[in-house]
Amino acid sequence: MQVILRLIINLTLHPFKMLMLLIMKNFLLKKIMMLVSIFLLLTSIGLSQEFKVPSDLKSEIPLDSRVKTGTLPNGIKYYVRENSYPKNRAELRIIVNAGSILEDDDQLGIAHFCEHMAFNGTKNFQKHELINFLESIGMKFGAELNAYTSFDETVYMLTIPLDKPQYLDTGIQILSEWAHNVSFEKEEIDKERGVIKEEWRLGQGAQERMSRQYFPKLFLNSHYADRMVIGKPEVFEKAPYDVFTRFYNDWYRPDLIAVAAVGDFKADDVIALINKYFSPIPKKENPRERKNYEVPDHDKTLVSITADKEFPYNLVQVFIKHDPVKQGSYEVYKENLIRQLYIGMLNERISEIAQSENPPFMFATTGEGSIVRAKSAYMLIGMAKNNQALATLKLLLTENERVKRFGFTRTELERQKLDMMKGMEKLYNERNQVKSANFASEIQRHHLEGEPMPGIEFEYELYKKFLPEITLEDVNALSAKLSTDKNMVIVMMFPEKKEIKLPKEKDVLKILNEVKNDQSIVAYVDKVIDKPLIEKAPAPKKVIAEKEIAEMGAVEWTLENGAKVIIKKTDFKNDEILMRAFSFGGRSVYPEQDDISAEYSADVIDMSGLGEFENVELQKLLAGKVVSVTPYISLNDEGFQGNSTPADFETLLQLTYLYFTQPRKDVKAYNNFITNETESLKNKGASPSDVFNDSIQAITNNYHKRFMPVTLDDLKKASHDRMMEIFRDRFSDASDFVFIFVGNIDLEKAKPLIEQYIGGLPSTNRKESFVDLNVKEPAGIVKRTIYKGKEPKATVYITFPGVFSYDMETRLKLDLMKDILNIRLRENIREDQSGTYGISAWVTQKKYPKESYSLNIYFGCAPENVDKLVAAVFDEINKLKTEGPSEINLNKVKETALRTREVNVRENRYWLNTINSYYYNKQNFSDYPKYEDIVKSFNQKDAMEYAKKYINTNHYIQIVLMPEK
Repeated sequence: MQVILRLIINLTLHPFKMLMLLIMKNFLLKKIMMLVSIFLLLTSIGLSQEFKVPSDLKSEIPLDSRVKTGTLPNGIKYYVRENSYPKNRAELRIIVNAGSILEDDDQLGIAHFCEHMAFNGTKNFQKHELINFLESIGMKFGAELNAYTSFDETVYMLTIPLDKPQYLDTGIQILSEWAHNVSFEKEEIDKERGVIKEEWRLGQGAQERMSRQYFPKLFLNSHYADRMVIGKPEVFEKAPYDVFTRFYNDWYRPDLIAVAAVGDFKADDVIALINKYFSPIPKKENPRERKNYEVPDHDKTLVSITADKEFPYNLVQVFIKHDPVKQGSYEVYKENLIRQLYIGMLNERISEIAQSENPPFMFATTGEGSIVRAKSAYMLIGMAKNNQALATLKLLLTENERVKRFGFTRTELERQKLDMMKGMEKLYNERNQVKSANFASEIQRHHLEGEPMPGIEFEYELYKKFLPEITLEDVNALSAKLSTDKNMVIVMMFPEKKEIKLPKEKDVLKILNEVKNDQSIVAYVDKVIDKPLIEKAPAPKKVIAEKEIAEMGAVEWTLENGAKVIIKKTDFKNDEILMRAFSFGGRSVYPEQDDISAEYSADVIDMSGLGEFENVELQKLLAGKVVSVTPYISLNDEGFQGNSTPADFETLLQLTYLYFTQPRKDVKAYNNFITNETESLKNKGASPSDVFNDSIQAITNNYHKRFMPVTLDDLKKASHDRMMEIFRDRFSDASDFVFIFVGNIDLEKAKPLIEQYIGGLPSTNRKESFVDLNVKEPAGIVKRTIYKGKEPKATVYITFPGVFSYDMETRLKLDLMKDILNIRLRENIREDQSGTYGISAWVTQKKYPKESYSLNIYFGCAPENVDKLVAAVFDEINKLKTEGPSEINLNKVKETALRTREVNVRENRYWLNTINSYYYNKQNFSDYPKYEDIVKSFNQKDAMEYAKKYINTNHYIQIVLMPEK
């Protein structure tokens, strides 16, 4: 649940983030959320320690002995941990315990500005030498070289390859440069003002405007209310140069700095480097006090009701704030487990309501965690249907009150304990396969928030001890702590439309009072089922052909029913198996009038349960299992994506079998899906970004009817019966399906299960493929301007479409050429002209229905700069064609491609995607080993020729989003 909670917090405090991140398919991501929440709580994974819980639970949990820590004489603290996953890599971080909360009134936005300046030159890395060096050794700017600033801290992150000793040395040196040697050259500050202004501009919009209205209530009488990280343009655009250095000198100092290093190295070597580069940093004399600002308590319930013409949702949020619990003791650790159980069970109940007949909300969830370091909050969140915000609020408060009065049931608790223990076992089984970045993040939380990190073996024992001890009374008692009458803030956000009636504060408070005094609330009844997933297993069909795919390290089996199964056994994750399956056909084989039913068919069936089980029943039945199977029907194919642990592999196959043979028709699920889609479409046109994205889809596909955005009239064409017919038709014949499994698979044990559940699938041996819908992009040059939104910001999208040969060399070299263009665009449009916060070029490549590609460019900027920056983009394209790339940039992209591949080949997901691509696109397996040779052979001439051939400036589409006139 913590992943969803963190998204909500992020959206609340950084309102320009896309709200649709909140929408979880089917409202049921229980298994994934549980694993992630456990990982966020535990995450310290390593070798064994002696386990012993003291009688005094208030005592501190010990630190993992594999984390070497110490404090330099100047006050800098370091944490170093050896970890060999990924191999030949080090994850380095500098953690500064200072953020925007410490800004003076003339420094609003300067904390974040200082973070930017760290990449613009230091004493020993002039201007962009730092980025150039890191890119030259194959590291990606943004992915492996990044930083962030928050209210309370600033963190710099760096990933370094370790095949040459000087790389690690330089990496540690870079951290020390950020800590005390940032240059703050006046010219660079002035350039960066423009970049920061564009980042600020990017965040402008409905949510930002609304946040200005509710922040004063959420952070009532607190310094946090006026310290948004991005700051204010009137400050950072005009601030004197000494304002920047004052913040840096005040707060970038040894007593507020920690260094974290995790990777495939010797810890003593890294500690020596930390001493070498960080010990000379002088201790700060007479430092300013690093205040810990509070968020004051309040007795009165505060209500904020806001509306905006560009906001597309009806969002209801209840915050009950409380002081954060000091972490580190056994007692608090156990309480955290109780909190996870509580939130997990309450979300199960809300998920059940979401699947009932016509709930008032489209999505709802609860969570608990810090909103800023000084304050935590218990939260109830709902995305309501139009004019049902008060009903959503009442429902959420009622379910909260139900738990307060009657608590949870024993069966709910046992299921939740099963899920948590299963997730813990998965982490324990993969304890030697945790990425260094995860450990670095855990160290960061330990240093800043006190999160314990004793090692997963220790925590596994804590789980085994504490979970059985936790009683229903323990969990139910938590209500009194989480849900209090004090410190409540209710935030409601709406589209500003005449058909939406806004509630008043008195209406909100009335509902709050009604729920407290509602005597009709009764205890929840948990309907428990006890049936096997499949009553009668299918008759197995044997593997009739087997061949080795040496290039992939995989084996291909052909079953009697014609289905092909490809298995790649790996040791990358001990408790992970990934699945993908496909068959050609998809929506394209149906007439246009069926398109909407075909498009939504798999989504509706996925919400409807399987066989005899409604979706709620199915989720209860799967308690204690880590397994997921999701069907899809796309334009040209249909299939599944799934995952499981080795122990749950049979369940993965059973669920797949049931989707083929017993898809379930559930009228409630269908009605809820159509209602939610209808509600979403009603307000979709309010959002400038939605209008822009819909315009891109329509224009680039030449207004082909199959590619036009879905409308309310389209939804009326949907038919539940037709959806069922289409789904059954798409999955009626397994003979042309390809199933791919990657992970820790025991082939001997897997074979009979595959023969039974995949071999037992129906087969008609029909010969089928997709239908070419003959979609043609517009000819020549097309330019469109979309006017939507009132903020002074523009968005530019340019695409260069074309046909090409879908072979490995062409695709790979086209991608390398794009990477060179990306560097040039960043250096010119962002760094030299300060015209945008970010500009991105990417390539899409398709083999079906025809071999085609598009090179796409996307950036945001000030409206008055659109023409100038577009011209600069084309100028860079022309220079690439006529001058070619510099040797430095050429080597950068080649090195990055090889470095990326080096890490990817140790990832199950990479192999799943790669094997799927080779089968789907009918590629030759013999091409796979050529990757390295193709990359190394790529030269300046190739880059120029590919730019000339594949970026046709006489054939492109340019779409610009501009504010309304």
